Amino acid sequence: MVQARREDLPTGRSGGEQTGLQKAENRLASSPAVRRPTENRACQPGKELILSGTLNPIKDLHLGKLALTKFPKSPETWIHRRWVLQQLLQETSLPSFVTKGNLGTIPAERTQRLIREEMEVCGEAAGRYPSNYNAWSHRIWVLQHLAKLDVKILLDELSSTKHWASMHVSDHSGFHYRQFLLKSLTSQTVKDSSVLEQNPLRSEPALLLPQDEAAAASTEEPRINIPHLLEEEVEFTTDLIDSYPGHETLWCHRRHVFYLQHHLSGSFPHSVTQLSTADSPVGTSSDLHHIPTGPRTAQAMEVDGLSDSSKQGYSQETKRLKRTPAPDSVGLEMEHRFIDQVLSTCRNVEQARFANAYRKWLGTLSQ
Repeated sequence: MVQARREDLPTGRSGGEQTGLQKAENRLASSPAVRRPTENRACQPGKELILSGTLNPIKDLHLGKLALTKFPKSPETWIHRRWVLQQLLQETSLPSFVTKGNLGTIPAERTQRLIREEMEVCGEAAGRYPSNYNAWSHRIWVLQHLAKLDVKILLDELSSTKHWASMHVSDHSGFHYRQFLLKSLTSQTVKDSSVLEQNPLRSEPALLLPQDEAAAASTEEPRINIPHLLEEEVEFTTDLIDSYPGHETLWCHRRHVFYLQHHLSGSFPHSVTQLSTADSPVGTSSDLHHIPTGPRTAQAMEVDGLSDSSKQGYSQETKRLKRTPAPDSVGLEMEHRFIDQVLSTCRNVEQARFANAYRKWLGTLSQ
C-alpha cells in the first residue's frame, strides 16, 4: 500500500525496533496513501511491490493499519487491505508455500492469526469513526472469506461485540454487524438441520476409539440454540432501550431480531422443546434444534436474504407481505406488552415515536 524502503521498516533487532517503527510511521505520514487516501493510485505502488516480491504483504498490512489511524473510513484503504489478504490466502494455498521460509507457520494457524488481527483493526477503526460502514463491512468480509463463517468464530464475535454495542447505541453499522451474525448462525442451523433430515444416520453418534474421542471433540463445531440466542438478543435490546431512550438504532435492531424470531417460530415444530443451556456456553446448547426444511421454511429464509439473494424484482416489503407465515401470537403479545410498558413510563418524545412506529410495524405481520 505504501512505497517504503525495507530498511525503513522495523528490524526487530535489539535497540533498533522503536527507531525503525518511528521511521516507518514518519514515512507513512508523508506518503500518498495517507495524504491522499481517496486516490486509487496511492495504493498501486504497494501492489506492484508485493507482486514483485519486494514488499512483504504482512508489513504492508501493518502500514495500512497505521494509515487507518488517520483515515479510519478510507474506502480505498479497506479495498487494498482486502486485496493484500487475498494475496496471502492464495500464497498459503500454493504448494510452494513451504519453500518460502514458512516451515514454522501452518497455513491454518496463520489464517487464525490474520482473523484476530483484522478484527482488532476493524474494532479500532470503528471506535475512531462513528457508524464506520467500511470498517464493519470489512469485518463481515473477513468472516466470509477468511473465517468461512465458522460457527465458533461467529459465536465469539456475537459475544465479544456485545459490550461495544452497549457503549455505541446509535451506531447503525455496529448493530447491522450483529444482525449479520444472527442471520449467519440461523442460516447455518437451517442448513445443518436440512442435512440431518435428508440423512438421519448422520445424527447418530459414530463409534470412536478412546484415543479418537479427544480429537473429535476438539474439531466438532459448537451446536446452536438459535431461539435462545434470539431471546437473549431481545433481552439485550430491552435493557438498552430502557437505559438509553430515544435511539432509533435500538428499535431498528429489535425489529430485525423479532423478525428473525417471528419467521423461525413458523419453522420449528411445536413438539420441539427448549433445551437447557445452563451448562452450555452463551448462545449454545447441548443439542441442536431440528428445524424442518420445507417450502414454508425456505420462503421465510428468502424474505430475509438468507437463502436466495438473486430475486431482486420484488421489494423486501412486497416479499414480506406475501410470504410472512402465521404470526406467533405469544411473541406478538409480549412485544405489545413491552411497548405498553415503555409508553406508560416514557417522558422522551422520540422514544414514544419509535415505540408507536414499532407497534404499527408489528401490526403488518398479521396482514
